[in-house]
Amino acid sequence: MVKRERADERFRLLFEAAPTGLLAVDATGRIVLLNARVEKTFGYRREDLIGQAVEMLVPYRLRGRHIGRRIAFTAAPQMRQMGTSSHFFGVRKDGSEFPIEVGLDTVVTAMGHLVIAAISDVSERKRSEERATLLENAHAKVEACQQLGMPAAVLQHDGRVLSLNPLLQTLHSQFVLSGDRIKLSDPSANAAFFQALACLDSAIIDQVVGSIPVPAADEHSPLVFHLLPIRGSFGNTLGILVVTTLDALHVPSAELVKILFNLAPAEARVAALIGAGLSPRKAARRLDLSEGNVRTTLKHVFGKIGVSRQNELAVLLTKLALH
Repeated sequence: MVKRERADERFRLLFEAAPTGLLAVDATGRIVLLNARVEKTFGYRREDLIGQAVEMLVPYRLRGRHIGRRIAFTAAPQMRQMGTSSHFFGVRKDGSEFPIEVGLDTVVTAMGHLVIAAISDVSERKRSEERATLLENAHAKVEACQQLGMPAAVLQHDGRVLSLNPLLQTLHSQFVLSGDRIKLSDPSANAAFFQALACLDSAIIDQVVGSIPVPAADEHSPLVFHLLPIRGSFGNTLGILVVTTLDALHVPSAELVKILFNLAPAEARVAALIGAGLSPRKAARRLDLSEGNVRTTLKHVFGKIGVSRQNELAVLLTKLALH
């Protein structure tokens, strides 16, 4: 008995000293033991968690699935790793979700058979992986803009240029590259530009951050600098800067609209026609679709582009916002 008590005490000491979050759960799914790392990771005091169902730490939308997995593991326990996909999340006391990985094992203690869960917060790793993916997608968009004759770049919220296409480099009369930073030559336009850039670092941003008019310089035409965010699920946001001239009397092609806003081909065709000033009825005739179909598609377009009315879409796509 004394030996068992000493072993259990040693177990508790090792449990508490573990560098990762550890939870001990009994056969009913109740939390019987946890360490300080779990308190820090989830934002609870341990007395708030002891005796509670472990599903308290699982997002509500995933709890039913988790209960089934837990019961299956208890019936046939074996050491295994859970949560290696991006769809496994924990939920903190404040309600925020975060990606986790969970390793499971069993141990026999004075409290009976326990399932030990080793929990790792992998937010930083996921954020890093997501940023790499966003950068890859953003680079592809900038290259596509080059093929379509559109100057473009990938920016961070602080104005740092992560990549740009050769066409953008021909506009030096209206912007300045200082190292890896960009700023517009016109002071007023530059202030509006950096205000739009700052929105990329905001928790809540519109799909279209801003369109900034840039006055003519020397013999060069006035321009509009459009900043379009691409966002991930783990706090990453980059900006795609696309530059258009104000002397163009037509809207961008459906192909360009599709690339810039991640629209489906059908959505891009509808957006281009509405942006050109056609009504949903006329667009339906042009595309040989029902008006109801076009209006439904248009709602999807509004949601993706970040506008709510046809005239807003037309203003955005015609690039004639300069007064």
